[in-house]
Amino acid sequence: MKITRVEAIPFKIPYKTPLKWGLAGYLEAAEHVLVRVHTDAGVVGAAEATPRPTIYGESQASIVHAIRDWFTPMITGMDPCHIEKIWAKLETIHWNPTAKGAIDLALYDAVAKSYEVPLWEMLGGFSDRLPMSWMLGMRSIPEMVQEAQDMSARGFKAFKVKVGIEPEKDLQVMKALRESLGRDVLIYADANMAYSVSTAIRTIKKMEEYGLAFVEEPVPAWDWKGRLKVARAISIPILGDESVFTPQDVAREIDLGAIGLISIKTPRTGYTLSLKIVHLAEMAGIPCLMGTQAETGVGTLASAHFGAARRNVSYPSEISFFLSLKDDLLAEPIALKDGFIQLPNRPGNGAVLDEDKIKRYRMD
Repeated sequence: MKITRVEAIPFKIPYKTPLKWGLAGYLEAAEHVLVRVHTDAGVVGAAEATPRPTIYGESQASIVHAIRDWFTPMITGMDPCHIEKIWAKLETIHWNPTAKGAIDLALYDAVAKSYEVPLWEMLGGFSDRLPMSWMLGMRSIPEMVQEAQDMSARGFKAFKVKVGIEPEKDLQVMKALRESLGRDVLIYADANMAYSVSTAIRTIKKMEEYGLAFVEEPVPAWDWKGRLKVARAISIPILGDESVFTPQDVAREIDLGAIGLISIKTPRTGYTLSLKIVHLAEMAGIPCLMGTQAETGVGTLASAHFGAARRNVSYPSEISFFLSLKDDLLAEPIALKDGFIQLPNRPGNGAVLDEDKIKRYRMD
């Protein structure tokens, strides 16, 4: 089996409600790139690239350019099973993490289809279902509480809360959510690096009174001394995200000793680098969860297979944002029951694409 071509299709699907986070984060739509790797055996692997200019420095246009003009010529004619050989080619171009990540995910999808097995079996085989959390963006406190109640009624038992701009409001939100949802629901906060060290310590200590489970990136990722200071001052773990983009970042943070959980995002690390990260974390005794990039159903299925396959992905995963889309590229909706994604038993990632919807939402 040989790679014959790689498609990079930019598309845009609006969200039902804009997502706000951190100092400047704001999304009104999934303006992403559908990536399809075609082979001479007729097998096609699919994945989703998620541009985040403010995080990774990639745009829709740059991802399409990188895939069409750089990476496709490099890997055309290669066997999609030869992942290490392919990465040796991809790594000759610096960064471009989600362009590379999407190619990697699509390659694994194609290989699993050729073997006629679901990806969760090929990637580790631990489970075919994955518990989910729900992310609450920055809105008014009544709106956030109502949203949490609505999603709790749909079976969600874990909630990620965006904080970091107004510490006093953040405390009020935590108190209101805990009173509304009860003691058995897992609640954690994500400051998206917006707190100062002193504010983080003061605010998180007060949040702990409301049963906060852990906190994600309370201070800037570059401030490793500040992160360590916060970790030593609070009694709950820090979840690493912006500080653990790569396996090398993970190795550094493990040595530093500041983080207690790791967010794995397959859109930026594919399966190849995600496997390295989960192995590093497991050997260090650090659990993981699957972080969200606000993917559509295509990217959600890709991440869910990895999370379900690996036993060290032991916390509820955040990849439920597909429920906030006004539409999707999938012809068949994702099976979600009692706060769990039930993975399809089809070969590969199980995504069945709707070609009419691709035509409707593509931007080229």
